[in-house]
Amino acid sequence: MIRIDHEIVVARPPEAVFDYLADVARFPEWQPAIERAEQLTPGPLAAGTQLRLIIRGPTGPTEVTGAIERLERPSLLAVRTLSGPAAVEASCALSPDGEATRVRFTASIELKGMLRFVEGTARRMIERELPSTLADLARRIESEA
Repeated sequence: MIRIDHEIVVARPPEAVFDYLADVARFPEWQPAIERAEQLTPGPLAAGTQLRLIIRGPTGPTEVTGAIERLERPSLLAVRTLSGPAAVEASCALSPDGEATRVRFTASIELKGMLRFVEGTARRMIERELPSTLADLARRIESEA
């Protein structure tokens, strides 16, 4: 099992940060593994909303179905996979930090099937790339001020 627990501070108010993170169409902008994302369930984003994600994988693009687990604007966004090559539960918890927002990203990733054999490699890649990915995310959100 791969576990992620990382924090960043974004120089924007929680509502602005939350709205960016909860915009499904923007998932590919800040999550390098996602090529495309779309909302499957009609209506506003809410707990239970289903998503389709096209993930870049070692053998090519893979379709994954996910769902919003919890959505509490502007403090929490949690998602989980319903199908795909990994069982993923991830959340973004937001809290005010002066004029900025502290964002805590947590996730557990359980690779399935043959992917279990590359867990160590996947963990090292995530650990190496996550800090720069989240720094880029902060810059993207801050540039929208």
